[in-house]
Formats: sequence, C-alpha cells, structure tokens
Amino acid sequence: MCGVDTKEKYLEILCFRQFYKHFVFVEDEEGNRKKRIEKYIEVSAVIDVGCVDTKESVY
Repeated sequence: MCGVDTKEKYLEILCFRQFYKHFVFVEDEEGNRKKRIEKYIEVSAVIDVGCVDTKESVY
C-alpha cells in the first residue's frame, strides 16, 4: 500500500437495451418466488477510473 488517498469513479461508455425474451424470478414480501417473462436486458459498459492525488511526491 502506498498510503495515498485514492478515489474510485466509474465512467459509463456504453448503455443500451438488448431485446431478448427471458425468465426472471421475483421475490415478494413473504419470500415466495414468482416467475416473470422480461423482454429485454439493460447492458452497460463501464470503466473503473482510479484517481490519485499527485500533489505530494512519494519518492
């Protein structure tokens, strides 16, 4: 570990819906599962951008 403060940020580069019929299971308040058909899937492509404070020199 370097001992520097790092911040994590996500950069979304792509977001779309892929249309595809599929089954999902949804749980109700009582804990029972019900099968439901969905028509699409939400797809996101993200990049994990790590930022480091470069004001203080480590060396």
